[in-house]
Amino acid sequence: MASLEDTRRKEFAVLATPAVLFVGAFCIAPLALLFLYSFYRVDFVAMVPDLNLRNYATVVTSETYRTLIGKAMLHGALVAGFTAVLAYPLAFFIAMRVKVYKAALLTALLIPLYTGDLVRIFAWRVVLGAEGILNTFLLWIGATEQPIMALLFSTGASLLVLTYNYLPFMVLAIWIALELLDRSLLEAAADLGAGRFRTFRHVVLPLTLPGVLVGALMVFALVIGDYLTPQLIGGSSGVTVISAIHDLFGAAFDWPLGGAIAWVLMAVLVTLIAALATLALRSRLGRALLRTR
Repeated sequence: MASLEDTRRKEFAVLATPAVLFVGAFCIAPLALLFLYSFYRVDFVAMVPDLNLRNYATVVTSETYRTLIGKAMLHGALVAGFTAVLAYPLAFFIAMRVKVYKAALLTALLIPLYTGDLVRIFAWRVVLGAEGILNTFLLWIGATEQPIMALLFSTGASLLVLTYNYLPFMVLAIWIALELLDRSLLEAAADLGAGRFRTFRHVVLPLTLPGVLVGALMVFALVIGDYLTPQLIGGSSGVTVISAIHDLFGAAFDWPLGGAIAWVLMAVLVTLIAALATLALRSRLGRALLRTR
């Protein structure tokens, strides 16, 4: 038995080594280098070590950077909420009602992801622009006398396109949770006299909340890291913390400050995720969902 366990451990180590090396070389090492740069300062055209917290103090005390980080968190939470509300009925329909063409529907759901981000963004600009499809239709039916300029280059337009871009990720997360749901629990609820609504409320929804949480965290992180959509759709409101980091690493050549902002942003994200996990573990429903005692 011991030799069998040792063999399995060796096999696991051999299989895991390439993945560990890849993550270490292309993820952990760049992040560590970014963290190291955050303790530098720019001296004319060169960066020199400056082992203090000056850059982090600049991020924390600057109202501009605090506002941008707060804006990123707010937009991430809003889009995560929008996608959850829109995705749950669709995922429920695919998992519970579709029997024959389930794979075809899931494939169709992923088709927009096969195109590039720029293609999807400019397609929405065609729809929302001053001479776009939506404004043309509103003018044709007489709903407005002039094109509605606020349909494009606004915060609302940016949130709309972000919701569209990341909706498939939420649908897939919830769909997996619904597929893993034990159907015998639904039969037991029906035998006990529960209707469809009560079964959904007391059985289906609580047991699929982990899928909603996973999808929300994934969408939340993706929205915060999105650079193109706010820039090309948001207009003057498209300035984000990611664009600020991009400018610092580009034209401003202030890599230390850019690295500090990036690490502060990651710290806020990790803190929020840890807080959500702690709340989930402390709640009775959370312990039941996570199967902990």
